[in-house]
Amino acid sequence: MNKLNFALSIGLLAVVLAPYWWEGFPSMAVLYALMTASSVLYGLGCLRGPGNAYLWQQRKVPEAVQRLWARRMGVGYLLNAALCPLGWLLAAFVSFDTDFILLAQIVGLLLVSLLGFAPLLNTGKTSA
Repeated sequence: MNKLNFALSIGLLAVVLAPYWWEGFPSMAVLYALMTASSVLYGLGCLRGPGNAYLWQQRKVPEAVQRLWARRMGVGYLLNAALCPLGWLLAAFVSFDTDFILLAQIVGLLLVSLLGFAPLLNTGKTSA
């Protein structure tokens, strides 16, 4: 995942700087593709990966809970990736600002990433 985080950062930086070197650079189209591709890759990484994170291991979250939340996050990332094609399909029938699709994907990526803190909420509590 660290390689994917680094690649996403470099990709976003390249999209921001590309119009300076290439005047007709399609930055919005590349941003849509970058956000969708990164969501798909994060989703597949969570679904197919080992399902554990360093902070989860450090706080001794049970492995079953780690796998459960990793799978939930994977599904969330894939649903976030589906926003772009579904949004463009909807835009063919309903007139709205399509930049909202990109904004929804960015917010969705952030919200799904924050789901990683959910298993940490119960680690310090004991059941009576």
